[in-house]
Amino acid sequence: MEQKEAREHAVEPLLRGDEALNCASEEEFKDEYARFDQKPKRRIWRRIFPWLLHSSIIVIYSLVIFAIILPRLQRHVLQEGKEGNQPHLPRLKWEYRRFPTNIVNNPFAGPPREEMEQAWHKFLRNDNIRVPIGYLKEKNLTSVYTKDHSEGIASLSVYHSLHCLKKVKRMMFKEHYYANKDEESMAREIKHADHCVEYIRESLMCQPDLSLVTFRWINNTAQHEDPTEFYPTNFDKDMHYCANWEHLDGWAGERMFDLFRVDLLDRPEKSSG
Repeated sequence: MEQKEAREHAVEPLLRGDEALNCASEEEFKDEYARFDQKPKRRIWRRIFPWLLHSSIIVIYSLVIFAIILPRLQRHVLQEGKEGNQPHLPRLKWEYRRFPTNIVNNPFAGPPREEMEQAWHKFLRNDNIRVPIGYLKEKNLTSVYTKDHSEGIASLSVYHSLHCLKKVKRMMFKEHYYANKDEESMAREIKHADHCVEYIRESLMCQPDLSLVTFRWINNTAQHEDPTEFYPTNFDKDMHYCANWEHLDGWAGERMFDLFRVDLLDRPEKSSG
């Protein structure tokens, strides 16, 4: 019995040593496998890291340049009106200014009077201009032409909008301007005014003014019944980015054509009907 126990005690350290050896071998194998498994990944990462770094730098650099150039490009296209590619249109001068929006001592405000008529006449005297026929053909436009067909007659859209504004102003005082119109003629005038309102709407949406109109508290306004209550009322004090009107109108004046001078135009023969 004692000999048997002695043999068991002698074998037990050997078993424990084998277990320890096996465990150590397994851990070494795992470590070696992990090192072997990571080597290809490290090699791949070393290869792609420079490429990713350079690509990131290029992307960031491009975004910075784009952020700097885009606003200037938009300003050139939207505010300069592409006139660089349209030599027969005016090169506008731009300026920042506020709208006075003054209806006191303003020739365009108030009821009909001689001062108002003269102001509108001066404002629209350069409405119609001569345009080289070649430019009209480039834009696939037709018009009425001078007798030698070297020029066509046109109007800058802004002048047509102003003409329409004048028509709407006259409709505010239709009893003065259209007192002698019969019902049929008056219906045509109303239809004309409707066209003008729509044209002005389209024009404002086409060339939007992005200046801010803020508000202030004010009472005793015409649109509210209680004159003692305060209500938010618009307050336009922001700077507007505007074309210099005198410069534009001067350009149009150099090309102005009196549309009543039909004798200078290639006019069709009278209709036989």
